Amino acid sequence: MIEIRIPKEIRTYKEKLFFGLTLRQLICTLIAFIVNVPLYWFGKDIIGADAASWAVIFIAMPLFLIGYFNYNGMTFEQFVKSVLQQEFIYPQKRKYTTLNMFELLTTENKKRGNKRATSKQKKRKKENKNS
Repeated sequence: MIEIRIPKEIRTYKEKLFFGLTLRQLICTLIAFIVNVPLYWFGKDIIGADAASWAVIFIAMPLFLIGYFNYNGMTFEQFVKSVLQQEFIYPQKRKYTTLNMFELLTTENKKRGNKRATSKQKKRKKENKNS
């Protein structure tokens, strides 16, 4: 029987080109090999095998992160951008301020002398005297 693999979410599908790698992964892997193999071969004679291997690791790590890292559908660059924005650009603590309209109106009425309230009180006093 023939089986066809169908991805769970079609938007997350990425075409595999060579050795089961996407184009992005393939390019980053090739760059890492092109840079690090000669660096190790020629660097081990100059700075020693241990130092050359550490240099290769520290140069290859960002290249492989760029190619293979995927977190919640974000590439490495998008992830670093969002982390930098969250930690340094946007404020961590958001201030919640409210505007108490009742208090604002009562202080304004007190400042004006509350002409409307005093006129109502005068009308009530006149009504009470008349009754």
